[in-house]
Amino acid sequence: MGKILGLLGAAIAPPVAAFAFLQTWAKAHPVQAGLLLLAYEVVVWGAGLVGRLVGGTADELRNRWKNPLASRIDEGTRRRLSRYDRRYRAAVLGNLRFIDLKGLATVGFYTPQLDEVFVDVSLVYSEPTAVPTGVLGQRHVDPARRFIGDLIDKPTPVVLAVIGAPGCGKTTLLRHTALLLCRKGRRRRRVPVLLYLRDHVQTITEGIALPDLIHLVHKNAPAGWFAQKLHAGSCVVLLDGLDEVADQANRREIADWVERQVASFPLNDFVISSRPHGYQSAPVSGANVVQVRGFTDEQVSRFVRGWYLAFEQRSTGAKSSDVTRRADEEADDLLERLQHNPALYELTVNPLLLTMIANVHKFRGALPGSRVDLYSEICQVLLWRRQEAKKLESELTGDQKMALLSGLAFTMMRRQVRDITRDDMTTEFRPFLRRMARDMEEQDFVSDMTSSGLLLERERDVYSFAHLTFQEYLAAHHVQEKQLAQVLIDNVDDDWWRETTLLHVAGANADPVVNACLKSRTVGALSLAFDCAEQSRELAPELRRDLDRLLEAAFESGADAALRHLIMRVVVSREIRRLVRTAAGTRLCAAPVSAGVYQLFVQNTLHRKPDAPQTERGQPIVGVRAEDVAAFATWVNDITGNEPGFRLPRVAELETSQLSRKLGDLSAWTSDGDRPWPHTPDRYSITTQVLYRDLFNDFTHLSEVIETSKAVKARRALKRPSRALQKDTGLRVLRLCQIETSVYEEALGQALVKTIAPLGGTRTEGFADRFRQSFVEVVNNGQAAYVVPPFKVVAMIESVRNAPMTAWGRNNLHSFVTEGWAVFSRLVPLTPALAAELRVAAMCLAMETDEPHSEILRRIAAGVSFLERRVSGKIPAHETIVLATD
Repeated sequence: MGKILGLLGAAIAPPVAAFAFLQTWAKAHPVQAGLLLLAYEVVVWGAGLVGRLVGGTADELRNRWKNPLASRIDEGTRRRLSRYDRRYRAAVLGNLRFIDLKGLATVGFYTPQLDEVFVDVSLVYSEPTAVPTGVLGQRHVDPARRFIGDLIDKPTPVVLAVIGAPGCGKTTLLRHTALLLCRKGRRRRRVPVLLYLRDHVQTITEGIALPDLIHLVHKNAPAGWFAQKLHAGSCVVLLDGLDEVADQANRREIADWVERQVASFPLNDFVISSRPHGYQSAPVSGANVVQVRGFTDEQVSRFVRGWYLAFEQRSTGAKSSDVTRRADEEADDLLERLQHNPALYELTVNPLLLTMIANVHKFRGALPGSRVDLYSEICQVLLWRRQEAKKLESELTGDQKMALLSGLAFTMMRRQVRDITRDDMTTEFRPFLRRMARDMEEQDFVSDMTSSGLLLERERDVYSFAHLTFQEYLAAHHVQEKQLAQVLIDNVDDDWWRETTLLHVAGANADPVVNACLKSRTVGALSLAFDCAEQSRELAPELRRDLDRLLEAAFESGADAALRHLIMRVVVSREIRRLVRTAAGTRLCAAPVSAGVYQLFVQNTLHRKPDAPQTERGQPIVGVRAEDVAAFATWVNDITGNEPGFRLPRVAELETSQLSRKLGDLSAWTSDGDRPWPHTPDRYSITTQVLYRDLFNDFTHLSEVIETSKAVKARRALKRPSRALQKDTGLRVLRLCQIETSVYEEALGQALVKTIAPLGGTRTEGFADRFRQSFVEVVNNGQAAYVVPPFKVVAMIESVRNAPMTAWGRNNLHSFVTEGWAVFSRLVPLTPALAAELRVAAMCLAMETDEPHSEILRRIAAGVSFLERRVSGKIPAHETIVLATD
């Protein structure tokens, strides 16, 4: 028996290697592995029993391998019986359920769940040094974009370094990735391990192994559970915030530690996130670097709608169409306000800033009135609030950082520069740093500021704010803190200071600034005064009245000509200043041209009015023709000195901009088409039922014709019109009492037969109605409807000028063409009487020519009906003007 035990001991002598092999095999054959494990333990027990019987050598051999092998078998059994997989996934799902709002100054009554608002940020392969450090990126659709799900959980394990600016969504991306991996689905690696590196700096630098580090976080895990998963290649290891390791030496040590863990557990995916500056100083060898891209327009819309839907559902506790409608209305309001404020909209490329914008809009009031609050919160969050929430230490307080950066912004505004060199910046900071943090060097402060994302190194040793808006806001903050409003008063004519001034008066008394603007009486100063009146916290009532009187002067013909021209330039300049960017990089005016500005155009150019009722001054102009739009763009460029130079937009620019949603039911004229966009033919449709009803009623305006026909009852009398009919009755197209057309004769004959013949006498009651009905029956050709854009009818009239006609047609065609051309060219207003003459004449002429021209004349008659309804407002006009610039 001792020999048998010896052979058995030799066969299983290397327990570690044997167990490693069993682990790999057991993963693919779980049932068989369980049976083998049970049999193995029986063999061990039996061997021990026999050994005790034979004693001696067998005891010594058994003791050599008993304890380590038993320990491993015991751990394996506990892991398999613990069902920890399920409990771990449930814990991850619970811990990462909500979006992380720590550090935000404005939060609501409810923290949305991550799934409710998550929009997957996209990634693109990039060189580490090419990743922008500023908080704002570029919003464009890159065909090479990838999502993290495209890059991990593939047959070949990967190591990814996810690099991006502050607030771009790196941490949220890792959290959401962990959630997805925990949910059901066929995945190669289903165990997410999310670690925040900032929480484990000391432990990592002491050399702890990855499985032991994970066990420190998840203390309830069975011994060896994470080690087994890592050895088997079942994990996606998510390491967040390499840049948040403050000490550069420690950061380098942690990067080296990551490389060692990748080498020790090569079957797993590893994802490390960092800001650009942190990764550049401590790169991870072998990692593929991907840059986090900013939100696209579509992603912004998706996030905002998900955000408001989450709050509406939470506040009502229901999911219904009414809840969805209210959420959509709030989301539409925010998106529309952002479109009207390009500086704000450009911030939405960053998910963190977009979250703050949505919170401020929801809980602090409508933007842009609260944009000062928004900018204040953005600066606070980026400078120190997020750091405090993450328990990251800093030598300077938040107020000290704000004061230093505000002073720098004010200095740059006074120099009228966007960039500043490192030497100039450190010179600016040095005296203040000595007062606030004696042990902090200038270069350390510059590094701290650039890591915030507010300040970026645009090129070597040249710095600028991530967006001019931040520079302007921080300068306004400095003005407020140091009581330097006189600087703004002295610069009301300088457009460079305009936004800083508006941001200042949003939280202060605007009287001194508005008074200075009124004294200056320049276009720029007066435009600033009107804007201050809209955005200021307080303004004297008498100053508001003065501004209202000035505004009215632009529309009063009796006002001083020089003043009218000045205010007109102010009104136009204010309207075209608000621009939105297109996907092509060009810009569009944020809203269609207003009726007020178009009214000024008509008044000052004697141009033709739109063929639609006048709307309120603040509403979009409608009913304009293509030739008017071209003339209007020229007039605007004359008014503004061709700066920046406006033109009609291209269809592609409208299609790819958020303004397309703002248009609603309106359509804008473009430079690459003879019809407004979007073009909907049904908008110009008129049914023949409407047309024939109009023809029936037309004889109300032509009653003398019917009365004469009734009186003489014969065509012979029509050739000799009565004295009354020979007078000018206002029928400028043709005298219908002298018509010698087949349609007129047939209608007259039918009417006489219906009125007289059945009675065998001369009774004429009802003749007028029977004549009308007969006329409509004769001209009816069974057409269902006509599409007749008013701006196309002039060309139709020109096309029948030389149409082949009967003798009667030749005698009357010229008058019809002349009068119709004048009406549709808007030289002559369309009255009900004139509409009746044109319509009846067109139908009569249609019976006197060949088929192609006959159809055109019928369409002209329908066009008269369409235009008549448009002029009266019964059919709303929709053609408007949008201006674009490069």
